[in-house]
Amino acid sequence: MRTIPVNTMLINLTYLVGVDSFVTAETNAAVRSFNRFGRLAWERARWPDMVRFEQRIPDIQVRNVRIGHGGSGYTSAPTVVFTGGGGTGAAATATINADGEVNGVAITDSGTGYTGRPTVSFTGGGGSGAIATASVIATLDYGSTIGEVLRITQNDPYEVGNTRDLAYRVEYAGTGNGKLVLVDRSSTAPVYVLYRAPFADYSAGDDFPYIFSEYATLGAYSDHLATDGQFDKSGAIQAQAEAVLLSELDKLERAQGQTQHTEFITYGTTSQIGI
Repeated sequence: MRTIPVNTMLINLTYLVGVDSFVTAETNAAVRSFNRFGRLAWERARWPDMVRFEQRIPDIQVRNVRIGHGGSGYTSAPTVVFTGGGGTGAAATATINADGEVNGVAITDSGTGYTGRPTVSFTGGGGSGAIATASVIATLDYGSTIGEVLRITQNDPYEVGNTRDLAYRVEYAGTGNGKLVLVDRSSTAPVYVLYRAPFADYSAGDDFPYIFSEYATLGAYSDHLATDGQFDKSGAIQAQAEAVLLSELDKLERAQGQTQHTEFITYGTTSQIGI
C-alpha cells in the first residue's frame, strides 16, 4: 500500500490554513481529523489495499438443544450434561413445567472445537426420562484482524468458475470485533473469507494511506474552518473533499469493476443480490 507521512499531511494542511506551523493542540486536532476522515473513507468501499482474502477454519459450537421428551417426576430443574462431539466447554440450563417435565434448555456457553453433535443427558432433579438432542453450527471469530466481512465462499473463487457463496450473520460484538455465524452450516472444512482490515488510528510519526491523504487533508481543513466559525467555507471545502473521494471511488467501481453482494438463504439455497 502506498503511504504518505502524517507529518507531510500536517505541512500540507498548514499551507491551506496559511500558517507556518501548528501548536500542539492544533496538531492533535488535525491528526484527529485525519483519522476521522480516513476511517470514513476506509469503511466506505472495498478498497483493494484494505481488503484481505484468506482461508479460515470455522469453530463448531453448540447452537441449541431440542427437547424430544420431557420425562416426568422432576421437582427441580435437572443438570444438563454434554458428552462427546469432540469439543469442550458447552453448558446449558434446563427448565421444567408444572407437570414435572423438562420443557426447555437454554445454552449458557456454546463451547468450542466440536466436530459433531455432543450427546445431551440430564442428572438430578428428582425425575427421569427426559431426552434431548443438541445442534451445532459453524462460527468465525473476527479477532483483531477483521474489520468487516465482505464475502464468504465454500471454494476458492479464483480457482473455480462456479463459486458457492455462504450466507452468514454477525451475532454480537464478542471478543475482538465480532462473531460470525455461518447460516445452515456445521462443517469444520475451511472457508474462504474476503474481509476488510480494521482501521488503525495514525499518529504524527506514522505513514497514512496515500489514497485517502488528500481527502483527509481537505477534511481536516474543513474541520479547522468550522472550529473558527467559518461554516460556509467549511461546507465548501468538505464538498471539495467529497469530490476527491468520489474520484477515487470512480476508479474503484468503474475502472476496476469492484462489486459487493448480499447473501440470503431461500428454499435451502443461497442466492445473492448485487449492491
